Amino acid sequence: MRTWMTSLQAAVIFSVIAMLSFLGYALLVYRYLIEELMPGIPGAVVQTLFVLLLVGVWIWSLFDAIRGTRRGLVVALVCTALPAAFTLYDLIYYSPVPYGWPLLQIFVWTTFILSLGAIVALVVRLLSFRSTG
Repeated sequence: MRTWMTSLQAAVIFSVIAMLSFLGYALLVYRYLIEELMPGIPGAVVQTLFVLLLVGVWIWSLFDAIRGTRRGLVVALVCTALPAAFTLYDLIYYSPVPYGWPLLQIFVWTTFILSLGAIVALVVRLLSFRSTG
């Protein structure tokens, strides 16, 4: 079990789970907060483009990591750290989240915890990195 937890497969799986949780979080933020914080179409466009860019880079980094590159792991770590930072900000400044109670609050906590787990898995993998190519 300890061997699997430090494997590349575990790091990628934890990162994918964190990404799916982040997508749920982003969709709920669209639903409950986007109109309040940035009214109108431009606010939604900016947030949509940011989420698409982050998820696209995240997916690319995971494919790169699967091929055995350290660069892919580092980029995946950065992409995993961003949702952790977003949700930590929400937990510090907006907890309990005043909108979408309790669903958004649950997703904020879930995304934060899953992102931290993925960060730990990626850091452990980076520390024990051996190129497969």
